Amino acid sequence: MPAQLSYPGVYIEELPSGVRTITGVATSVAAFLGSAPRGPIDRAVRLFSFADYERRFGGLAVDSEMGYAVRQFFQNGGTEAYAVRIVKDATAAEATLASAAAVDVLKVEALDAGTAGNGIEVRVDHRTGNPGSTFNIAFIRAADNVAEVYENLSMNSADSRYALDLVNGVSQLVKLTRLPNQAALDALPNGVSLGGSLADVATLLDANHNELRVSVNGLPPVKVVIALPADIAGGTATQRLDSLCAAIQAKVRAQANSQAAYDTFVCERPASTQVIRMQSGVAGEFSSVRVLPGQKNNASVVLKLGSDAGGSEIDGVAAIRPRPVPDPATLTSDVFAAADLNALPDATHTSLRISLDGYGPDVVGIGDALAAGANLAAKLGDVAARLQAAVRALKPSNPAYQHFTASVQGGNRLVLATGTQGGASSIVVTAAPLNSIAAELHLLAGSTTSQPVNLTLQGGTETPYGEADVYPAFIADRASRKGLYALESVDLFNILCLPGVTDTGVLMDAAAYCEERRAFFVIDAPPAAVTPEQMVAAVSGTALPKSDHAAVYYPWMYIADPLKNGKLRLTPPSGTIAGLYARTDGDRGVWKAPAGTEATLVGAQALGYALTDGENGSLNPLGVNCLRTFPVFGAVSWGARTLRGADQMTSEYKYVPVRRLALFLDESLYRGTQWVVFEPNDEPLWAQIRLNLGAFMNGLFRQGAFQGRTPREAYLVKCDRETTTQDDINRGVVNILVAFAPLKPAEFVVIKIQQLAGQIQV
Repeated sequence: MPAQLSYPGVYIEELPSGVRTITGVATSVAAFLGSAPRGPIDRAVRLFSFADYERRFGGLAVDSEMGYAVRQFFQNGGTEAYAVRIVKDATAAEATLASAAAVDVLKVEALDAGTAGNGIEVRVDHRTGNPGSTFNIAFIRAADNVAEVYENLSMNSADSRYALDLVNGVSQLVKLTRLPNQAALDALPNGVSLGGSLADVATLLDANHNELRVSVNGLPPVKVVIALPADIAGGTATQRLDSLCAAIQAKVRAQANSQAAYDTFVCERPASTQVIRMQSGVAGEFSSVRVLPGQKNNASVVLKLGSDAGGSEIDGVAAIRPRPVPDPATLTSDVFAAADLNALPDATHTSLRISLDGYGPDVVGIGDALAAGANLAAKLGDVAARLQAAVRALKPSNPAYQHFTASVQGGNRLVLATGTQGGASSIVVTAAPLNSIAAELHLLAGSTTSQPVNLTLQGGTETPYGEADVYPAFIADRASRKGLYALESVDLFNILCLPGVTDTGVLMDAAAYCEERRAFFVIDAPPAAVTPEQMVAAVSGTALPKSDHAAVYYPWMYIADPLKNGKLRLTPPSGTIAGLYARTDGDRGVWKAPAGTEATLVGAQALGYALTDGENGSLNPLGVNCLRTFPVFGAVSWGARTLRGADQMTSEYKYVPVRRLALFLDESLYRGTQWVVFEPNDEPLWAQIRLNLGAFMNGLFRQGAFQGRTPREAYLVKCDRETTTQDDINRGVVNILVAFAPLKPAEFVVIKIQQLAGQIQV
């Protein structure tokens, strides 16, 4: 009833029905462990296709049975799997990125330990929305054409574009570590916003352009409204700009609200310039100045403040921003003499030919006007600016041309750089057919070319497990979830495969783990057991676990190897059998034996040993599941016994489908009855249990999962005073009895033939 009846009227209350539907769990989620060309080590990765395996683990490899097993699993009907890469020992490849001051600022480490991380290329550039403070970084793995690009990153940990936040946990290739310690972060400079060069502010500001906003150190922005003409008083353009800077500083500080970054905020005109410089009052990692447009009557654009308006915003962390890598290809001229540009360019010296990254060569004209400037350095700067503008205009959509630079080095050399980076970039200058100035600019004889190499991760090593290392590699420390116990992070798996692994110790521990996880272990026959006699000896001894949670399949099989143009490869059958389990579960149900003429082995072109009926008859009574080849049907699975399926063991879980059906019931009922915990332990609860479990079992009966003509013959669900006594109730226990009549496979078909004698009437 309602918790409180307080007013006269009608109350509505919803009552629970007591129906809690139990959903059957998946029955054919496979788990594979083994070596792989790359991928995470000792971590289970979920796969829904072989393409997923190729992307994460590098696909097939000659020395990896796991790759072939996973491929066979999906080819034979598997739909979901987990793979765990196992190695004996591995270290990750890495590289260090430095700042412009040659201080190490970022460590880039391959996400996957081992040699696969070697060669991952790292590229950094500053072509961002805020080129004064942020950077772009790219990671490229050429082996499989995987590239990741992260743009507009900051080294400020409070920034929404903080590099480590955006890369770590997202990248499939690398992880980043910031190297400066806290002392170094605290010692970073003040953030600065520097505007572009201005004309007289009296001609720039008016009633429609007199407002902007300033945000310092990431704090909420303050509004600055420029009073005209009071805030731009003075007799000269410089005096008026000084007056404006003082007014902006005073207006920002007036709104400090006890925030030190605003309270000591600085706005000034640097000496000998016509620009506005703003500086945060607090230095360090979080120090920054952002000039934002005014909400109305915006003045930030005409004052060239903010990166969008042509200014630059240099945060404190810009000092620990990684410098661009790798460098572009450059061409450095020979040394100019002081008078070399006194009469150049002229009418007969205006052009040169340039080729960037293999494009061109293109003729570039810089005009015939004399180089402007009071000295050689200034004249070189004029020529460099003209050359840069002309080259960029040639192919503005081509990065090599779009970002081409021409600069002056040491006041007496020209340095030309292509707009791209690394080993693929190049720059070549030759004489123009007419009016060439290439030789006069010292870009031919005596010039030097720098061809940088790409920056790649290096130092990754790995030691594959050998025969003596199988047990410690697979049965590693459970506490650290390595080896087989990497599957601890997997919520559900039903089938375990260790392709090609036949170490007795590993098999014993793996079988025990399957019993613990309610899973089934598909074991490959020992590779040394080539003949039936050798297989009889193996199964009769102690080489294989005597577990009803495991089954062994013999012999190995030949499949076409894509790495060798279809040449046959002898491979263990566990992956194929796991796929067959999945296909049979989907087509017929987990209660159907994965054997018979329907149990064809897709991809199997031949078997390692062609068994006869008699040889099959010597192995089947010992619990060995044989793979056979029959006319018309091809290669099929011709056995359905567990490793406790030997006739002498008389186990109730002799057959694979009986054990796997029981495991399906175990897991489904375990998950489907969690709601019972902490419920009042009395008849109403027991009735709900009988209702819900009975509905689940009846649904399976209707699908043909049990033996019997009626539900009473097929299954039993009992939960009452007989199963749960008062003593059980006192101890907090409810006992539920679930029984089922399993279907047994028709393993032997006996046909009796008799002649009918002629009828004699007497």
